[in-house]
Amino acid sequence: MIPFETYACHDDTRMVEWIDGDLALLPPLSPAQGHIRDQLLALLSEYAETSGHGLVIPAPFAIRMPEEMRRGREPDLLFVPSEFIETVQEHYVNSHGVGIVVEVTDARSRYLDGVEKFHDYQRAGIPEYWLFDADNRSASFFALSRRRYVRVPTDSAGYYHSSVLRGFSFAPTLIWPK
Repeated sequence: MIPFETYACHDDTRMVEWIDGDLALLPPLSPAQGHIRDQLLALLSEYAETSGHGLVIPAPFAIRMPEEMRRGREPDLLFVPSEFIETVQEHYVNSHGVGIVVEVTDARSRYLDGVEKFHDYQRAGIPEYWLFDADNRSASFFALSRRRYVRVPTDSAGYYHSSVLRGFSFAPTLIWPK
């Protein structure tokens, strides 16, 4: 059994998550996934920094889920609103301080990201979950409503408007690799 604090300090050369005291190795991002993650990181970081709304953190960086869940998750990106920045530790942040999690999936991680992590993020009460599928070139957005994620569509022009990152909107089609 590995303590959470030991897991959170793991080396950054591999992506792992902490599940019931054991480490679960995650597949590395494909080039297409990396492109999508980098595009989102640039968009989100620029807006968050210039607006002062918070901090965007790329993987590897852990989210400590509520104690009863016995989970440490590493999303591809996470957003911490400015009112929770002081809760960010050197290697992790507690789930109550996270406003948005972003996962970029493909066939290797579709079940993990779309089912297991979806359930964990919802149970932990993280307000928004964004799921990008590199293979299918699709984006799904979920917002917490009465402790359940509900799918949030893009508007008629194809833009997603975040309720957590106030004033931020973008067209997911612009982030796909050419």
